[in-house]
Amino acid sequence: MADATQKNIPSGSGRTGVVRGRVALIVILVFMVLLCVRFAYLQLIDPNDYRTSALDQYTSSVTIPAKRGAIYSNDAATELAVSATVYNCFISPYDIVQFAEDSQETSTPIDSETLLNNVSDGLSRILSVDRDEIELKGQRYNSKYQMIKKFLTETEESAVRTFIADNGYQTIIHLEETTKRYYRYGSFAAHLLGFTGSDNQGLSGLEFTYNEYLAGTDGKSVKAADAYGNELDSGVGSTYIAATNGLNVVTTIDWTVQNTVEKYIKQAYEEHKPNGRVECIVMDVNNGELLASAIYPSFDLNDYNNLSEFYQTKYDEFEGTEDERSAERSKLLYEMWNNTVATQTYEPGSTFKIITSAIGLEEGRISAETSTFSCRGAIDIAGTTIHCHDIGGHGVQNFSQALVNSCNPAFIQIGDAIGTSIFKRYFDEFGYTQTTGSDIVGEVSSIYFATTGVQFETIELATYSFGQTFQVTPLQHIRAVSTVANGGNLVIPHAVKALVDNNGNVVKTFDYEIDRQVISDETCNKILSTLINSTKNASVSGYNVVSKTGTSEKRSTLRGDDYVSSCVTFAPAEDPKIAILVLVDEPTSGQYYGSAVAAPVVGNVLAEVLPHLGITPNTEDKTTTIVSQYVGKPLDTAKKLIEDAGLKCIVRGDGDAVVSQLPAKGTVVSTDGVVILYTEGAEITADVRVPNVIGNSPTTAIKTLVNSNLNVSVKGIFNGDYTNCRVISQSVMAGEYVLPGTVIELEFLYEEAIE
Repeated sequence: MADATQKNIPSGSGRTGVVRGRVALIVILVFMVLLCVRFAYLQLIDPNDYRTSALDQYTSSVTIPAKRGAIYSNDAATELAVSATVYNCFISPYDIVQFAEDSQETSTPIDSETLLNNVSDGLSRILSVDRDEIELKGQRYNSKYQMIKKFLTETEESAVRTFIADNGYQTIIHLEETTKRYYRYGSFAAHLLGFTGSDNQGLSGLEFTYNEYLAGTDGKSVKAADAYGNELDSGVGSTYIAATNGLNVVTTIDWTVQNTVEKYIKQAYEEHKPNGRVECIVMDVNNGELLASAIYPSFDLNDYNNLSEFYQTKYDEFEGTEDERSAERSKLLYEMWNNTVATQTYEPGSTFKIITSAIGLEEGRISAETSTFSCRGAIDIAGTTIHCHDIGGHGVQNFSQALVNSCNPAFIQIGDAIGTSIFKRYFDEFGYTQTTGSDIVGEVSSIYFATTGVQFETIELATYSFGQTFQVTPLQHIRAVSTVANGGNLVIPHAVKALVDNNGNVVKTFDYEIDRQVISDETCNKILSTLINSTKNASVSGYNVVSKTGTSEKRSTLRGDDYVSSCVTFAPAEDPKIAILVLVDEPTSGQYYGSAVAAPVVGNVLAEVLPHLGITPNTEDKTTTIVSQYVGKPLDTAKKLIEDAGLKCIVRGDGDAVVSQLPAKGTVVSTDGVVILYTEGAEITADVRVPNVIGNSPTTAIKTLVNSNLNVSVKGIFNGDYTNCRVISQSVMAGEYVLPGTVIELEFLYEEAIE
């Protein structure tokens, strides 16, 4: 039987088993060798990376945000931008599950789904966040951090705290402290200051330019934790690196000057309804510090991602598809944020005649004393006829007359005397071929012959000489013309002067040296003396100022009657401290000459700014009187005092003593004004109907109001000069009833023939 069994075994099967066993052994040996090599590599060759990787798996890192530095006005005390403490709200889905599990052992068990519904409903109601979005985040049960809303208002924060306390949700809903940028005065200096994003990083303006100083350095806290964020006792320890708060920026902006500028450019916008913007820069001519820089329409820095009323109206009027409307909204936002004093160019027009004059005088190509220029209303240059704004012509003029008259033919003759090579050299020397080097973000270059590829020959020289066919930024232009005000030096405009820490210690100053001297002091004085009080609408009673207006035709629009109205002024004329430039882009009120549109803005601003800056008037204003206190005095005494002051006195009542008066003590009225005295028993009623004096001369308007027992406050009259001007607005509408003695403010405009 045994032999028979052996015969049934297949031949060679024993050898096959041996081979298989050997192959398996070899495979096992190779695997063990590779495993040993791997262990050796991990232990001996590259242990650090894997130790780091392991640590990363059981440690968690929390960023400790730095507090962004504040931005101050030039007094280093008035806060313009600060970082306020606010709270973010987040939830822990992991703890929703834990809360539900723990509740099963209590008398009020709740399942995790119902709990999440309660949390979602409550936070959606309090924070106005989409409920489904909260619920979706709450279903990520392995997470302990799901952001619901950033930057809660005080009301929202309080409501969330109450919701947590009332429901015992301390482990589920959390408030984390953070900071949010807050701008004290909303739209104040909006284009200059700029704004930050949700991560507190500067996105525009000074916030962007000085971000590295303002931002500070975030800190960090590292601790051992499991996958759910629970702290572990790993023996590794924890690390805490404190945040370094940002430095504070002290700007050159004067709060009062900026506020005054913003008030009057808004007024100009409402009066002249331009298609474009109204812009104004006020600069210290000696060091380039920007005391004010403003644009209207503006926007609220605390709500910069929403269109302001002006831009929202434009958006509402836009028709298109959903995608087109979305693109239009983005376009309008960027337009709203755009700081066009540095990012947009314009043709300076006749204000550039200051520069042409400076070149001609400096190079001796013309003489302020002996040169004469002829104007017949037009001049032919290389086959092209160029007209003067005075179609009848100015006749023969000396230099001073040509500059004050703003005569184009005369300045074409001055340009011809200068020649192309000298003109081009000075065009560069005055800084028109480069950006200014300021700290204003986004500054663009000018558009002129070298950038357009046009040959600078006879016709180009002619048009450049009176400020047309090239474009510069307002920042470039105020820098260039200010050389005439400061003795010939080219300064660098800038808006920040220092960095300070929270203890008020100066950490860094920004000193801008004079770039170069372009013209002589002698040349400057000749131009300044010529233009003293040459534009009455830009002048201020009691002060001497130097002004030049401009009206440049726009060539970038399809319409043929679009203009930029402008005015540049230096004050005081005897020793200029500030320069002010005002632009009104495409006024539509019917007025477009710079002398009628931009100059009154300058005059209004200077009337408030010059006293604020401590610049005292050189003459006493004899056109006004300050009302004294008469209440409590005997009637006869009060009447005599009023008449001695040159005022008209009206008595109401039969008593012997004054119990009330209008206007009140301290009110400024015109010298021929009226004071109403009330004695015992007299009734004070608004029984005077205001007459309409729009369009009247000063004499007629004042007489009409005074005869109605009203007082007058005059605005826009220079040193009592009542000639060739009219009323353009009155503070109380005609037909309204007011108290007798009420002061009606009248604004006057001189009908000047110059640009």
